[in-house]
Amino acid sequence: MNRLYFSKVLLAVVLFVTITIFTISCKPKEKQEGAPPSFKVMELKGTKVPVYLQMVGQAVGIPTVDIRARVAGYLKAWSFQEGSIVQKGQALFTIEQDEYINNVKASEADLDNRIAAWEKAKLDVARLKPLLTTNAISQNDYDKAVTTEQEDRALVASSRANLAQSKLNLSYTTMPSPITGYIGACSVRPGNLVGKGESTLLSTVSAVDPIYIDFQMNENEYLKIMRYMESHKSELKDRADLFKVFLSLSDNQPYDHVGKIDFIDRSINSQTGTIALRAVFANPDGLIKPGNFANVNLVLFEQENGIVIPQGATTQIQGKNFTFVVNNENLVHRVPVMLGRGIGNKFIVNGGLNVGDRIMLEGFQKFQEGMKISPVMVPDTLTVPLTPETIK
Repeated sequence: MNRLYFSKVLLAVVLFVTITIFTISCKPKEKQEGAPPSFKVMELKGTKVPVYLQMVGQAVGIPTVDIRARVAGYLKAWSFQEGSIVQKGQALFTIEQDEYINNVKASEADLDNRIAAWEKAKLDVARLKPLLTTNAISQNDYDKAVTTEQEDRALVASSRANLAQSKLNLSYTTMPSPITGYIGACSVRPGNLVGKGESTLLSTVSAVDPIYIDFQMNENEYLKIMRYMESHKSELKDRADLFKVFLSLSDNQPYDHVGKIDFIDRSINSQTGTIALRAVFANPDGLIKPGNFANVNLVLFEQENGIVIPQGATTQIQGKNFTFVVNNENLVHRVPVMLGRGIGNKFIVNGGLNVGDRIMLEGFQKFQEGMKISPVMVPDTLTVPLTPETIK
């Protein structure tokens, strides 16, 4: 009985070992050796990439007008909300008018008197002239009458000028806005004496639509623009329309309206090596106010077959940027790259990669230089806006 049981156990063990060896021997050779790991790989197709310059600019309202008291008097009132949009011709400040109204009335009365005296002098000349021909009066008497008429006529002209000045001074007691734009805070409150010996500043109004952005460009970038314009002068109708200008505001959000350059300074600043430029933008909602800072993006041209890669396809080693390229034999090599601007979660590549290269998208910590992989191809659908948007 024991011998029979032992024989059965021995037979079972032999069968198990035989089956195990057979199973192992039947496995594919590559599995025994270990298959290359699979990683996502993208073949670079190239896309249009805008080439542009980026500078920091500041908004300025043109024109910006100071509202000043041109005549002396006590400030009576103002009729606007500080910091609001005021319209051209809208009354802003009023100075007490009683004194100036009285001056107008006095000037009108003086003019009436002067006109009456002049009319009498003209009648005297007309009456004496016939008498002179009959020798009824002397030449001297006639000459005096003529002189008096001329003097009275001059006095009428002077009185009219005084009346005009009185009316002008009265008009200065009401100060309208010379432009449409934002008005600042009031510098003087009602009840204070203004305009006495000086043209007191009351407030300031700045136009905001359109809005102007001042910025500086270094000499090398300026030369790039001038040479580009020279090489394309046959295509140009208006120099100002050649370069489109885009803004990214201080909150890193793109501005909706496209601008154009309307001013380039006459000379390079010898101390800074820069030249001043100005761009003009529509600002119908008054979003941009004078003093706002913004990134000015000046588009030069569109580069064909530009290289754009995901930020996750790069790694930094000792301060240098690298990506991993997969060759035709599916071997991985580390390649240094020159990264340009970041747009969203993508980088524009300025050097190190070419159209047709295959790059690793993942697994940087799982392989070594020269390692063989099994690529899982991911299509290159990366693009960048042809107009600058949020830029790092």
